[in-house]
Amino acid sequence: MAAVALALPGCGAIAPFASPTPVPDEGGMGLPQQLPGESYGGPRRDLAGTLTVAGNGCVYLDDAGTERLVIFPSGSALSNPARLPDGTELRDGDAVRGSGTVLGTEMLPGGPNGYWANVTGYCAGDVREAVVFDQISADR
Repeated sequence: MAAVALALPGCGAIAPFASPTPVPDEGGMGLPQQLPGESYGGPRRDLAGTLTVAGNGCVYLDDAGTERLVIFPSGSALSNPARLPDGTELRDGDAVRGSGTVLGTEMLPGGPNGYWANVTGYCAGDVREAVVFDQISADR
């Protein structure tokens, strides 16, 4: 079987991963979202900020100048950048609020060879924290 790499607008070539993607019909790593069967520890709190989409397609929450990688609630879908389980479309520049936790990227499940290591390796760069939303909505 030949390996296939996909090139999406706004993204570089995306190599296939050994780990499952969140949604079977998405190429590459899909939309970073909470995966079934995984636990995202840490104290829950209210979260707010502005969504920013980088040139590589990765989504960050800007909270008063601090950027964190966004992990969406389970059931979200890749859109522009995301469609929430209730059908709400979130866009680059949207003010959002919700609840969840903030974790160091090294604290995400799976260790150095898991799905989250692939996501943070591609998206995190200098960003060392992720915001894991249990619930998120546009503040429009």
